[in-house]
Amino acid sequence: MKHRKQKRRKPYRPIAHFLKIVCCMVLAFVACATGAIFAYSRIVGFETQHEVTSGSQMSIVDAIIKRDITLNVAFFGVDGDETRTDVMFVVHFDSKTGNLNLLSVPRDTRVTMTDELYNYLSENGMYIPPNATCKLNEVHAYAGTERGDYFSVKQLEELLGIQIDHYVKVNFEGFRELVDLVGGVDFYVPQDMYWDMRDTDGDKAEQLVRFRRYVQGDIERVSVQQDFLRALMEKILSTDTLLGNLPGLIRTAYQYVTTDISLSDALKYAPYIEDVDVDRMQTATLPGTAQNISGISYYIEDQTASHLLVQQYFFNDEAMAQATSNTTNSKDLAIEIANGSYTTGYAATNQQMLTASGYQVPTISTYEGEKTSYTRIYVREDGVGQDLLRFYPDAQFYTDPTMLNDGIDIYIILGTDE
Repeated sequence: MKHRKQKRRKPYRPIAHFLKIVCCMVLAFVACATGAIFAYSRIVGFETQHEVTSGSQMSIVDAIIKRDITLNVAFFGVDGDETRTDVMFVVHFDSKTGNLNLLSVPRDTRVTMTDELYNYLSENGMYIPPNATCKLNEVHAYAGTERGDYFSVKQLEELLGIQIDHYVKVNFEGFRELVDLVGGVDFYVPQDMYWDMRDTDGDKAEQLVRFRRYVQGDIERVSVQQDFLRALMEKILSTDTLLGNLPGLIRTAYQYVTTDISLSDALKYAPYIEDVDVDRMQTATLPGTAQNISGISYYIEDQTASHLLVQQYFFNDEAMAQATSNTTNSKDLAIEIANGSYTTGYAATNQQMLTASGYQVPTISTYEGEKTSYTRIYVREDGVGQDLLRFYPDAQFYTDPTMLNDGIDIYIILGTDE
């Protein structure tokens, strides 16, 4: 814990807090919808015995006493005409554990329209695609201007199996303006963009986050978006940037952000926004693969791997807190996953899940030895791999280099109960 100089306690000013919330709404959009509004990070030194409450159900009394809450917020990035949602994220925040998890959903994800959307289109004589199947980013366009936001949220809820408390929709024009407002961002461009990227101003930033010519398609595109917007968020959250650009940030929020977060909601969430720690944010992409169907390029969700990832990111907060509190990070290490269960293809499913969260899993195999109900994780040295507990909370760790093949740093043997 950092030592801080003692300061005079400032009087509570509701208007100032509201302005801070508005600024954070801008940050949420800018940070590729990383949810800076709700990037509350860890609530240090506060404990409560109250039951955890969903953010959309909390009262002003809950907020005053800082009752534990969980919050799921959907973020959509749209073009100037606001027809399609080209960028989509869902951010999960848990005040009790301090978890802040961001799940990216590729725009080309193939979905079947919800029954509610199908009935709405049918009753209003609107176009319904064959078999009510479309890309996720097209739901907003099919539903129309008045109901696009609502049905986009409902489609995400059905896809992920979660409840979404709020949404924030932002315009790419506002994204460009905001990047220019803070003087651009220093960022390593991962590959040739086919145009000059030396000065990452607003226009170049938009080109970067919307660039699609990656070898791995949407997966790599989303990864670059996450990295860039994390860097942008870090810059905006610096004190000098906030103080120097406050009027512009507020103007951008009002001009380019559409949300169902009301003034009363903003005031309720204010007590949870005192600390923002970007380093603790966990990011992942919905597991799946690109596939061409009837001449149309889709992203096909891996339902089993997605279910596992959603459980970890939105429902397993205690395990996530235990993992993220550890300083080790295994994302730069080579992992082998061996199927020690009775389920065919389970190693590949777990490979998808970990890869979607940014881990390196070049090898999967079948374990021929004794099966156990719990997962075993073998590492070369003590303390490595503890962050994997968020995926395997009951795993047993062993430090035994002899169990690892050449070029492998972590060896995971899946248990029969996983």
